[in-house]
Amino acid sequence: MFEQYLLDVFVYGALGYLSFRYAEMILTGQFSRRGLVLTSWIILYTAGSLVGRFGLDYAPMGENSIYGGFLHILPGALLLLCLQKKYFSTNWPRQLFALASFIAGWAVLRFTVSPLSYVLFDYWNPFWSWLVDYSLAQGWITAERLLGVMGIINEAALMAVLAFCRLVQLGILTLYLWLIQKFFCGRDYELSWTESLFLLAPCVTVLAIDVTLRAMAYSVDNSALMLVYYRVPETLLLLPLVSLLLLGMMITAVRLFHGIVQFKESEAKRLLLENGINDIHRQVEEMQDIYGDMRGLRHDLRGHIESLTAYVHNHLQGEHTQIEDYLAQMTKTTQRLDFADKTGNPITDIILHQIRQQAKRQGIAFTADFHYPAQAPFDLYDISVILNNGLKNALEACGKMPPPAEIEVRSYSKGNLYFIEIVNDFAGDLIWNKENDIPCTTKEDKQRHGIGLMNIARCAEKYRGSMEVEVVPKENRQRFCLTVMLLLR
Repeated sequence: MFEQYLLDVFVYGALGYLSFRYAEMILTGQFSRRGLVLTSWIILYTAGSLVGRFGLDYAPMGENSIYGGFLHILPGALLLLCLQKKYFSTNWPRQLFALASFIAGWAVLRFTVSPLSYVLFDYWNPFWSWLVDYSLAQGWITAERLLGVMGIINEAALMAVLAFCRLVQLGILTLYLWLIQKFFCGRDYELSWTESLFLLAPCVTVLAIDVTLRAMAYSVDNSALMLVYYRVPETLLLLPLVSLLLLGMMITAVRLFHGIVQFKESEAKRLLLENGINDIHRQVEEMQDIYGDMRGLRHDLRGHIESLTAYVHNHLQGEHTQIEDYLAQMTKTTQRLDFADKTGNPITDIILHQIRQQAKRQGIAFTADFHYPAQAPFDLYDISVILNNGLKNALEACGKMPPPAEIEVRSYSKGNLYFIEIVNDFAGDLIWNKENDIPCTTKEDKQRHGIGLMNIARCAEKYRGSMEVEVVPKENRQRFCLTVMLLLR
């Protein structure tokens, strides 16, 4: 009996560890000292499970009823729910799925290892009989001595088989939980109640089948499950197969849901990208019109000022001091209409001018050495996407850090390759997307943000180029370096 409880302590401790790691992958923790929380979680889960086990042993209704089938589930479920509530942020759709999938996986695995234990005992009995006969025939042990140790050996064999089956059960559970958390959506995804019900349905189905199988098994002459294996040997294969298929059904449901989430996100990003492209097209057209109007206005103003200045000099000699000062001030005002950046393209001139003005208002140093290549094969819209997204990200990063902050943009050609580099100061750490090696956005609405760098990468791939992001230390600061390579021809 002591050995049985010792095995239970080990199993409950392992389940406590697995349940914590599983919750950690799905839920958002609200603790700082992970080691202390993990230790307390395991201790509380083990102690609570043992208390529930003792209570189940002395319950007036055993497991040989549909209600008794629920008794082995409720204590562990309530205990895990309380632990989740204490150590993790409240998120009921995620918490219920984490709870149901864990309980269902462990419960149904009983029908995987129970036939295994029956088979092992079935092989052990003839082997033990042969070993006894052979030992007695060889004179290795006397009959009296054998009778004295037979109970100990049988007890040890029983514990060894049970321990092996529990290890197999824990191993399959570990693989099942790993597959679930691998395919499950990230913690930043807001799981709705409808989506949670979609994921809970297979788990509840598995639990219902588990309870039904238990009730059916223990209703056979009020006997144990082993009698079912003896009367219907086919169940030795069918029960493990059914239990593994049920686990596969839950994993498949999560994998299917993951695909649906990915499709929704890609569709949302596609719509945002299309809207962004349409906005850029419209902005480029407007900027072209504005640039043309400004050039004409600047030319006309300069002509008028020159004519007025000449008239003052020729007809108002000695009386033109204040008028000349006024005309000189108007000349300076006209010069302000000129863009500081002469890139070779009016659209890129305007983009750099706008960024320069925004940087000036925020107290950010802005340096540009950008030149649009003559007779470039690029779509002007694509270059606008690269500059707009890259420079706006740089402005946002610099705006979050104390001054001084600096942004640099430059372009250059090497052979038939054209490079655009944007370098800016930033504070903090980057979180990388493992799927595409692109930094993730830090904004909460990740479906509507974080696609700027992805758009830049798409533009680079369009011209058989690439995008590279790296972090370079500079004195006591970090610099974010974005390099875009495009093929000229």
